[in-house]
Amino acid sequence: MPFFDFISSLQENPYFGAGFGLFGIGAGVAALRKATQVGMILFRRHYMMTLEVPCRDKSYQWLLQWITLKGAKQTQHLSVETKFVQHETGKVATNYDFIPSIGTHFFRYGKSWIRVERSREQHTLDLHMGVPWETVTLTAFGRNRELYFRILDEARTVALKEHEGKTDRKSVV
Repeated sequence: MPFFDFISSLQENPYFGAGFGLFGIGAGVAALRKATQVGMILFRRHYMMTLEVPCRDKSYQWLLQWITLKGAKQTQHLSVETKFVQHETGKVATNYDFIPSIGTHFFRYGKSWIRVERSREQHTLDLHMGVPWETVTLTAFGRNRELYFRILDEARTVALKEHEGKTDRKSVV
């Protein structure tokens, strides 16, 4: 039996034709899936920008407070920071600040949607503060870094206004 006759007999076989058809569909779906993955990687690499702020950075607390005040006003997942001051007269002043909890939050700043991801590493400690290592990662569409400069500048301004006219007094124990 010549080769061409063998091929033509396979084309007439319904089992072989169905199997080859399924193989073709499977290969096409796999190629489409891989193209989608590569497309998402290229999209993230070229059309999204990310800013990571570690807990050791001075602007970390500023940014968390700013996100609470300006950005994620409607978030339902919060953590609390309690500020406790006892004056020499014995009077106690307590202040509660709510900040976004660990997890992912979304908010709109200007015309941009921003994804905030606050994460905590349980196995890594910040040696200066003795607390688990935390980071806040901001992700936005576009390539304009000015967005992050404006956010950080606003966060700094809000934080400095809070301490404006006050004397910071720290006592050594």
